[in-house]
Amino acid sequence: MFEFLKHVLGGQNQFASGGLLLMLIGSIGVFLRSLPVRLWNWIVDQTTMTITVKDDDAAFTWVKEWFLEQPFMKRIRQVDLDTTLRGAELALIPAPGSHWFWHVGRPFWVWFYRSDDTKSRTQRRIESLTFRTIGRDREILKNFVKEIVACHHRKVRVASYLYVYDDGWDYVQAYSPRLLDSVILKPGEKEHLLQDIEKFRASRARYRSLGVPCHRGVVRDVHLRRELDGVQRQDSQESDERCAAERGDPV
Repeated sequence: MFEFLKHVLGGQNQFASGGLLLMLIGSIGVFLRSLPVRLWNWIVDQTTMTITVKDDDAAFTWVKEWFLEQPFMKRIRQVDLDTTLRGAELALIPAPGSHWFWHVGRPFWVWFYRSDDTKSRTQRRIESLTFRTIGRDREILKNFVKEIVACHHRKVRVASYLYVYDDGWDYVQAYSPRLLDSVILKPGEKEHLLQDIEKFRASRARYRSLGVPCHRGVVRDVHLRRELDGVQRQDSQESDERCAAERGDPV
């Protein structure tokens, strides 16, 4: 290869040798000019960690809920208005672009990406959040994720949310659950209703063993409810007998 270059550069065709020499010098110049950027990107990749959350995952909403509890949100100036988060009628979250903040004594950078094209059915743009922080220990990212999950669990316990099906499940943004104290009930009905709800919440394993959806309807009419409860108990007993018969157990 070197002999070929030497022959071309030292040949009689000065136009070819001069053009080749100019091309080599230009290529070397471009490589040297990009070398600092390549070196910086390599150093960043070796000394930082990143985690990405896409909008087709439930954790994307969890991260936005976590944003609302962070004090650094008061210092971010480029924000988006969001009305889809539980527990907040109007929420300000970071706008698309690059942001940085301090958390647990270390710097974090976050990039909020939003595509220009929309999805076919929902007409929503594809979004994602990418976090970067200094370090190589993955426990840092695991603790960061655990904090986001804990924030979500706190909100799940104190808030209700509603989804409706219309060619796919969609979150109802304007849904606001009614307080039980605002419902007029007869004496003792409230206590009975709360006991019924607690009993239902504790019976998830039974629904799973029977292979039926975990669902419970509430009827306010006392006499009708008692009749329905009797029918449900009878259906439950018959279902248990059928399951026992299928297993070959004595009924």
